Amino acid sequence: MTVAGRSFCNAIICPLTFSALFDFCDRLSTGKAQRLAGKLSGRLAIHIRPKVDSCFKSSFVNFCRINRSRREQEIEGNPEGDLSGWYEALDSLLSCYQLKGDRQLLAKALSDPYFPFTKLQKLNVRELGREPGLNDLSAASLARIAAEHLLHWAKIFLSIRLASRSLNKDGQVSNMSLKGSPEETIPETGSCNHCGCCCEIRGGPAEFTGSVEPPREWLLYFRGDGSGYQRFCPFLFEYFAMGKFFCSIYLIKPQCCWEFDREECDFLQKDVARERAKGVRVEPVSSIK
Repeated sequence: MTVAGRSFCNAIICPLTFSALFDFCDRLSTGKAQRLAGKLSGRLAIHIRPKVDSCFKSSFVNFCRINRSRREQEIEGNPEGDLSGWYEALDSLLSCYQLKGDRQLLAKALSDPYFPFTKLQKLNVRELGREPGLNDLSAASLARIAAEHLLHWAKIFLSIRLASRSLNKDGQVSNMSLKGSPEETIPETGSCNHCGCCCEIRGGPAEFTGSVEPPREWLLYFRGDGSGYQRFCPFLFEYFAMGKFFCSIYLIKPQCCWEFDREECDFLQKDVARERAKGVRVEPVSSIK
């Protein structure tokens, strides 16, 4: 990576550490934090660079691979390993976007250990062309759609992160602290294997439960109104890019989520098995690297 490229990535990431962001949110009242999150979740004017079709997919897949390796090192207790390859891969991906603000926002999201890389890579990059109405599009058009969706998803993700930090101070929203430490593992919840297949939904009735009133934006997100081409729940987070997923709002998740039981989970898994038996290529979540 060039010195200029490394400086660019450092300028984006270093001042935007999540500990600093969380400290800032702690100083805000709940109302102010939610209003700030609401502003963060507004629509983007996205400017994708020309020739994005020739660079986006390969750059994103490559960054997912390198990021997973980095997160594995963190889990193994080696967070200070050589990150030059990670910065170079990030710089390559960010070069697909013209506006500095877009690159900064995307860098914040991609630097978060809970960003759902594996689901996005599988559903919104590799399998996007299977969608009804999209299967006749060119590779260039699909790449542009995927690039725009990634930026929209990054904005929604950061909005949820910011608001949940304020709402979850007393552990009333999530069954995790969500502070990004590899020492905090995903809590066991019955027979769940954390594949996230049950959360591959375009939206549902936003009947949140629990004692915490969610921000208005969360109602839109769960209904599927936050982003076009939504193929999984925006509250589904991934644990350190390991292909293991968890609900970031588990304690207040909507009623329809609570009603999804083991029998339905088994049926869903068997449905995937039937597709494989027919010769349809259905990749297990854990195989995406």
